[in-house]
Amino acid sequence: MRFSSLIALLAGTALALPTGTLTPRQEEQACLTKDEAAEIVEIYRRLIAEYDPTDCEKYCAEDFVDRSDSINTFIHKPLGEPTFATKQIFMDAQLSNPPFPVVIDHIDAVDCEAIALRWHATFGAANLPSRGITIIGTTKREGYWQIKSLDVEFNSLIWLLNMGGSYVWEG
Repeated sequence: MRFSSLIALLAGTALALPTGTLTPRQEEQACLTKDEAAEIVEIYRRLIAEYDPTDCEKYCAEDFVDRSDSINTFIHKPLGEPTFATKQIFMDAQLSNPPFPVVIDHIDAVDCEAIALRWHATFGAANLPSRGITIIGTTKREGYWQIKSLDVEFNSLIWLLNMGGSYVWEG
């Protein structure tokens, strides 16, 4: 009796299983290699340190966005809002900004479409190293990798001193 119950249970379970044939996986989405990530990081460095509009035109995606509360504090934008909501706004801002000597300290992580890195910039009046982190979001379009998003935060107080500003600590 138990044996026939087991057979009935197994037969019912088999009927409940999907019966389609196995198909090959869809073509997987392209993922960054470490070498490609290093190239994108160099493009990012150039966009900040040695801005050339042709780099931005080619390597920034059309739906590019840059977010940085550190920068928002300097340009009086509300925290949490995109700093440069479009590629064109970013390009206009970079054309009016002086280049900053960004030094890439380390690429910390490379994911399928994201890169995390640490950097510093030492310049200006105080000549102190302002350390920062950047997360670069990428997309592969037109046969090559492009920067889709930048999330950047850095020591904005040191940056302020480097730009010749000052602050008063009230504690």
